Amino acid sequence: MADLMSPMFVEIIGPWLAAALYLAASAALLRATNISSASGRGVALGIAGAAALLHAVLQYQAWMHQPLAQIDVATVLSLCSLVVVALWTSTLARPGGVIESGLIALPIAALANGIDAVFPGPTIAQGSALAAAAPGTIVHVVSSVIAFGLLSLAGVYAVLVLLLDHSLKRHHLGRVVQSLPPLDKLEQLLFWLIATGLVVLTVALGSGLIYVDDLMAQHLVHKTVLSFMAWVVFGALLLGRGLKGWRGILAVRLTLAGIALLLLSYFGSKLVLEVILGRSWYA
Repeated sequence: MADLMSPMFVEIIGPWLAAALYLAASAALLRATNISSASGRGVALGIAGAAALLHAVLQYQAWMHQPLAQIDVATVLSLCSLVVVALWTSTLARPGGVIESGLIALPIAALANGIDAVFPGPTIAQGSALAAAAPGTIVHVVSSVIAFGLLSLAGVYAVLVLLLDHSLKRHHLGRVVQSLPPLDKLEQLLFWLIATGLVVLTVALGSGLIYVDDLMAQHLVHKTVLSFMAWVVFGALLLGRGLKGWRGILAVRLTLAGIALLLLSYFGSKLVLEVILGRSWYA
């Protein structure tokens, strides 16, 4: 067990193994979808569960035994993809939950683990870990990642809504489309994810404003502005849904626009800080 938690395994071997398991789960799910096999879907979920368990162990090691200021963009991306996978499995029990959405979520997790393996952060060692960070910092980091996971999964469902709407209009129903629930069920889950994600994003923004002492000195103005712009987009979408019944292509476009802003906020700003300015989000 000690060898499995060695720096070499946690930083390189483990992420590649998790990526391989995620890809195997994706292939199994695609095959099960093509032949409409319930048992095949179960196998795919089992493989995905093993991948997510390994992924979670690796992320625990990275975040709990790594100085917070040294957490790099690849590690954050990997953690966000793990949250997306976890949320994907949790939505399967809800009306409109679609196991085929894993055909998007699982390859994303595989890619994130591959990036984490190719660009490993500093060697895992005991240090100023997240567990020792200030409570406000922990709330900000955790809520930020969960918000990104929820809204990213909403993006996955927005793509499925777009696919289903496009196929219905052209009367071309492939196997994946045939396996999807009715459009209204998909949209209900989409808006539930957006509403929940917006609440958590509000917590993340609020705790970030409290935690950050000097936005200019910490080079976080662009991150905050982009996150707030995404918050406005998602809030406007929910308001338009409630007042004017917005749905369909308009809802998809606004959802993807909000996700694009979050991607720029979370990872564009972090790449600038790490690569150009040579510092961390949390330093």
